[in-house]
Amino acid sequence: MNWKAGFVGAVVATIITRARSPWAPVIGGVLGVLLLERLFPQLREAPTARFTEPLFELAGGVAAADGAVSEGEVAMAEQWMQRLQLKAAQKARAVAAFNRGRDTAWRIHGACDSLRTFTHEQNDLRLMLLSMLADVAAVDGHASAQALLDAIAERLNVAKPTWQSFRRGSAAAKFAADFAELEVGAEASDAEIKTSYRTLIARHHPDRLPPTSSAAARRAASDKTSRLNAAYERIQRARGMT
Repeated sequence: MNWKAGFVGAVVATIITRARSPWAPVIGGVLGVLLLERLFPQLREAPTARFTEPLFELAGGVAAADGAVSEGEVAMAEQWMQRLQLKAAQKARAVAAFNRGRDTAWRIHGACDSLRTFTHEQNDLRLMLLSMLADVAAVDGHASAQALLDAIAERLNVAKPTWQSFRRGSAAAKFAADFAELEVGAEASDAEIKTSYRTLIARHHPDRLPPTSSAAARRAASDKTSRLNAAYERIQRARGMT
């Protein structure tokens, strides 16, 4: 099996399932073998760094678009590093790229041009990468991050109507995923949402784990708490909750 195609297949499946299915990587591996190599032949030989480094550089820029990088935005970038199953050295380069993007003197052009070259006019692959960046932008939901996403899409030569349609669908899916994360329906009252959020935070917070818990268990609890916080904050903003 070509690991590069399977690797990207896992990303696709994670996006499709919103990382809620343990079978996502398996689905992705199958997609990689059966489909992705034909759709994206550049994946056969390209080193992972050719798209992960410019991608996380852009993620850093999106996170810093409002002038500050929040813990939630860093956590989201780290979650994507985990979902992409980056090895230690790859993760170190991705972190360095993210930090480059945070710099006030940073500009999008170099990273965008690298991704545009890498994607070889494959619009679906460009939209997939933009979806990952949209996850970072959605954490705090600042207009400046959304504006930067628009500029990145334009630099990647994604047609404006295509990008706007994709973003609307992606935003709706993320909003639905936020309610699912909090284990409530979209019709739930503000009080019900708040109660469910507090219950889940109390249940999953790393501080509730026994002292003998493994590092993996603590990371999982921390990731879950970060997702709960981010989902609740987005719903609060959307509903004007206090």
